Amino acid sequence: MNGYDKITTVLNGSAADPVPTMLHSFMPAAAEKGLNQREYRSNADNIARAHIDFARKYDLDGILVDVDTCMEAGAIGIEVDLPDNEPARVTKGLSTDLDLCIEAMDKDSLLKYDRINIMLDAIFKMRKEVGGELLIRGNADQGPFSLAMLSMGISEFLMALLDEDSTGKIKLLLDRALELHLEYHRLIKEAGADITSFGDSSCGPDLISPAMYREFSLPWHKEIVRRLDAQNITTVCHICGNLDLILEDVVSAGFAAVEVDYKTDIARAAEIMKGKSVLFGPIDPSGTFYFGSPKEVEKITKDVLRLFPEGGLVIGAGCALPQGVGEDNIRAFCRAVSS
Repeated sequence: MNGYDKITTVLNGSAADPVPTMLHSFMPAAAEKGLNQREYRSNADNIARAHIDFARKYDLDGILVDVDTCMEAGAIGIEVDLPDNEPARVTKGLSTDLDLCIEAMDKDSLLKYDRINIMLDAIFKMRKEVGGELLIRGNADQGPFSLAMLSMGISEFLMALLDEDSTGKIKLLLDRALELHLEYHRLIKEAGADITSFGDSSCGPDLISPAMYREFSLPWHKEIVRRLDAQNITTVCHICGNLDLILEDVVSAGFAAVEVDYKTDIARAAEIMKGKSVLFGPIDPSGTFYFGSPKEVEKITKDVLRLFPEGGLVIGAGCALPQGVGEDNIRAFCRAVSS
């Protein structure tokens, strides 16, 4: 089986040997091509070449196409800083006025934003070169909760969540953010991605309570699954941090796969997700991949593999690898999987 076959086999509920690999690697992939982040994100050829060459160099099974976490935000007019040597970042919210934020969530804005068109073009180019060989996972940026939060600003949004008088408008904002977000998934799939993914880390227990997750995020996650399933789009949900308090809820949404951070109890996650959802991740991108020795990387990788004797795993880092991860460590990871 090639990489595409291995990952689709696991997503379809069977085991693959060896376990398939995928790394969230846009920063080291760009660096290995001698590109800074501005050069990487501003050119579709650079994005495609960086990811394809990185995946082939390390014999990975799939490519996670990511640019940064500010694509949808930039499209709706939120102020985004674009440093030369770092990923883009939101500098402030669009407005503290919920009505203005609701109005800004226009899905037609996506194709009017140059950076999204560059991303889609890069996926199209990858599809032409490696489609059917390597599985292409296109990252659809921020989920509804996180996008809504970015539109208002973190502090302002959290305060609004605590104001019962704002609940109705908060949920309307989430509804509008959902429509825009689903359109981005559709565009990514149409461009040539085999599956999609998204991050919604602002709704994790590191920031809000499990009760808030169940009221203000889980229903929208269930709707993402329902709507994407109807379009034959498989997606991976990523939430940073320790998911122990909400993992059963996240799995209940019906995602084909959930990308899990190393902070989560992985042995417990393996049991919770068994037969229900594939686990992507969960190796620490900084503490293990960046700061660890090759021997440590190999040991931790094997420790994770042992928790999934019957499949249900696409192994990699639980979040984005930082620039500067050593080649020896990446090869140690790959060696541990293939041995």
